[in-house]
Parts: sequence; structure tokens; C-alpha cells
Amino acid sequence: MSRSKLFTVLLGVLVAALVLTSCGTGGNAPAAAPTAAPAVAAAATTAPAAAAAPSTGPWKIAYVPTQVGQPATIAWAKGLESVFKQFENVKYQAFDGQMKAETQVSIIEDLINQGYNLIVLQPVDAAALSASVQKAESKGIPVITLYTPVQAKHTAVVQMADVEAGYAVGVEMCKQLSNKGNVAIIQSPPGATLGVNREKGFRNALAKVCPDVKIVGAQNGEWNKDKAIAIMNAFLQANDKLDGVFAVNDIMAEGAMVAAESDGRLAGVKIWGANGQSSTLKLIEEGKIAGTAYNNSIDQGMVAGNLAMYLLTGGGGPSKAPATGVIKIAPFAATKETVGQIQASDRW
Repeated sequence: MSRSKLFTVLLGVLVAALVLTSCGTGGNAPAAAPTAAPAVAAAATTAPAAAAAPSTGPWKIAYVPTQVGQPATIAWAKGLESVFKQFENVKYQAFDGQMKAETQVSIIEDLINQGYNLIVLQPVDAAALSASVQKAESKGIPVITLYTPVQAKHTAVVQMADVEAGYAVGVEMCKQLSNKGNVAIIQSPPGATLGVNREKGFRNALAKVCPDVKIVGAQNGEWNKDKAIAIMNAFLQANDKLDGVFAVNDIMAEGAMVAAESDGRLAGVKIWGANGQSSTLKLIEEGKIAGTAYNNSIDQGMVAGNLAMYLLTGGGGPSKAPATGVIKIAPFAATKETVGQIQASDRW
């Protein structure tokens, strides 16, 4: 199916459902895992409520990632921009969250005062941004979150199926370790629901698939490569036998790889990440990283952009449903054996 047709189908599903419903992530194995790398594998589990009178704009749209310049945030921006440029009356601007919740809070306050019509947000902290998102929506500004929803109810979140991603990593690591060994986890900050859920899925997979694999350490890598290097060095020093590491994003996985390689132990440690940025895919091809839970962030941005324009052109404002709408993008376990299925156009 072509990308444009797929987005048409997705939005058709969204429009067909009249009420947003909540989507529990649970912690079990996914019902089905993709066997090939899809450009977009979107499960529209929720949908915006029916719109009011149509609108032709003009519209001001803000994109507030945790930090500009990161591979995922650049890819999301590319996807968003590819949608917004099709509309003459859209004024779009990105704002740097600088990896600080207080900075994002200040930005959202300014966007409310400046009369923006819609905000696409990747929150640094799900709890700390909740009040700001509630305020924006109370002023008639829909908020679509990317990857990590805030804790407060809001219009919608577009995200990788995060628990399922962690579970897929766990299953693959069990295979690579022949169901035995010692592993460690490089975690996300405590308030980052995305990373917490990935870790949850990973732990559930190990408990179910390879209970003889022992988790010997878990530390917060703060989404930071240098921090991950320091944590991995500590894991290596504390464990003469360390067989696997799951870093809950690719940047930290690359940090773990640097530390293991410097210590001369890379060949003996299966390192996994999550997201699927192009630099990590290259390292998988080179055999330096064991795998990643891949997600096409460009297409994820396009899904968010199309949803934004559906909401704005429909004139309906924020969703009035009782729970946040959820659109999940299915993960793909990229290993040295499967990474070639990801086409150049889908690498970011």
C-alpha cells in the first residue's frame, strides 16, 4: 500500500469512530508481531470526536520536542512538515524544549498567550507537563503528544507500542542468549512513561520466556549517551559476566556500545536499543549492536500531522472524550538478520 493511501485509511478509521476511548497498554505479549519492516504499522485504537463547522484557517501550529537536533525529533519534524506544507494557511514553528520540563512549561504558556491553534508536544516529563496541557486544552487548543503522553487527559497521543517494543526486545535477547545469562537495563528518567513501559515489557518477556536470565543492574541513563557510557562502565566493572544490556533508547544503546568496545568486551555483550535511528541501524549491520525496536519516526510525524489537520479543518477543537486518544505504531525487531528489510527511504 502506498504511504498516501495508508494515511487515508488511517484517517478514515479515525473519522469513523465518534468517541475517543482509553487504550490500556497492559504488560503481556503483543497479540501479533510484525514479520517485516512496515513503513507505517499504525493501530488506530482511538479517534477524535465528530468535528464542528469546517474551518479553512489560518492556523498556527507549534511543535515542542524535548530537544531539537536529536535524530527522532528531526524525523518527527520532517514528517510534520511534509503534511503542513500542503496547507497554505498553516504557520508552523518548532520550539526547543532543551530537555527541561520547566522550559516546555514556559513555551506552552507563551503559545497559549500567542493564540496558537494546535500544539504537538513530546513531553520531557509526563507529570510535570500535565497542568500546562490541561490549560492549553481549556483554552480550546488541542494537544497531540508524541511518544510519551502526559498524565492528564488530552486530545491524542501518537506513539510506538512501547510495552510491546520492550517485550519484543526481551524475546529476541532471550533467543540470542540461549535463555540464560546476566543482563542489565539502562533506564529512562522515572517520569518518562515511554521508557518505563519499554522496561516493563522487557522485564515481562524475560520473566515469561527466559526466567533463568538474571537482571543484575538497572540505572537511569537520562536519555543521554555520555551518562549511558558511565553507567555501562559501572555495569562492566561490577559484573565479570555481563551477557546483555537493554538501553531503552538508541542513543543510550550507542553509549553502552562505546563503553563495552573500549573495555574489550563488546563481542560478549548483546546490546539492544529502541527507536531505530539510522546510526544504530548501521551499527547493527556492522555487528556492534545486537538490535533495536525500530519505529519509522518520519511516518509517525506524518500521522500526527494528518491528525492535526483533520482536527483543525474540522473546526472541532480539543477532544471532549473522557480519555486520551491513542494511535500506536507497531515496533519491528531489527537485528543483523532483519535490518536489511528497512529501506533507505525509511531510515532517519
